[in-house]
Amino acid sequence: MKEIAVQGMNGEMVVEGDKITVKHTGPLFLGKREVVLDIHSLQAVVYKKAHLLINGFLKLVPKGDNPMLYQTATLHQMGKDELAIILRAFENTNPQDAEDFYTYVVGRLDQIKAAENNHL
Repeated sequence: MKEIAVQGMNGEMVVEGDKITVKHTGPLFLGKREVVLDIHSLQAVVYKKAHLLINGFLKLVPKGDNPMLYQTATLHQMGKDELAIILRAFENTNPQDAEDFYTYVVGRLDQIKAAENNHL
């Protein structure tokens, strides 16, 4: 499996197989600047696409959390979240990376949910 990396304003997200690493570079995260998650521990991914004049974000939602809460989240809230990165409108180096990341993770989550339903 190839690695998909998304560079954001406050860090980056990297997915390789079923492992997702979130690395933060901003000053808000003085302690742990790297979080490693297994894709099986996620419930959803919230993706707000960065447009020409509007920043966006990628947010990983762990199991037990409500993904609908983040549909109306502000960029300020996402900037403080250790499982989110801000996608900069003007500095988004490759917006296709964010699309590929989102598509891959959502596809894997759908496969995992289908496998769990087949075992029931």
